[in-house]
Amino acid sequence: MKKCTAYIVDDEPLAIRSLTKKLEDFPEIELVGQSTRMPKAIVEIETFKPDILFLDIQLMEGTGFDLLNQINFAGQVIFVTAFDEYAFRAFEINALDYILKPVSNERLKSALEKLSDKNIDNNKQGIRYKITDRILILERHNMKFVLVSSIEIIEASRDYTTIKTSEGKSHLILRSMREWEESLPSEHFIRIHRSYIVNINNIISIERTSSSTGRVFLKNFTNPITLSRTYYKNARINYL
Repeated sequence: MKKCTAYIVDDEPLAIRSLTKKLEDFPEIELVGQSTRMPKAIVEIETFKPDILFLDIQLMEGTGFDLLNQINFAGQVIFVTAFDEYAFRAFEINALDYILKPVSNERLKSALEKLSDKNIDNNKQGIRYKITDRILILERHNMKFVLVSSIEIIEASRDYTTIKTSEGKSHLILRSMREWEESLPSEHFIRIHRSYIVNINNIISIERTSSSTGRVFLKNFTNPITLSRTYYKNARINYL
């Protein structure tokens, strides 16, 4: 593995010292900074631009999620946590890795070995998201968290897809419609066209235009979305 820079954020000084000591066994990792406070960490991460961020969940000023939402970061995140079932599931799906405290040398080695895979935004484990999950996505070399429940529509765009959320934001990411179908909770999302997946909770009505096609009217969208022949049967079972 090539040499990488790393930064540690943890509100426990002893945890930072312990992890720093363990990283000495990995000469390919250069520690460029550490912090117990979120404001300092935000400034230094933006300045140093580390390849790896070792991030605790519970910080003095918020959570690791809150920190990531405030920075432009293109590296890999390895979460380090004592216990948190919600975060445990989210990290297992989205992050490069998570490590439960106390950190063992074997577990740290296993996490660092994953650095050869640079594709953060994937769902290789085949785990289906919950509606309450927060998805960690890579967009234009920046990482962002998106609540699954906030996704209103997903639109295909060649090899990419565009997520439109209830906050009025759009995110263009490298992920196929099939990958979204396999990972989104099927009780909350439905594919209505080869180019569209919609949040069922945002459907106002479905209007038939023929015996096997229709138009789907959504909240916050002026124009209806076409319900194609291929996906009509699925929508008909649920709504028509």
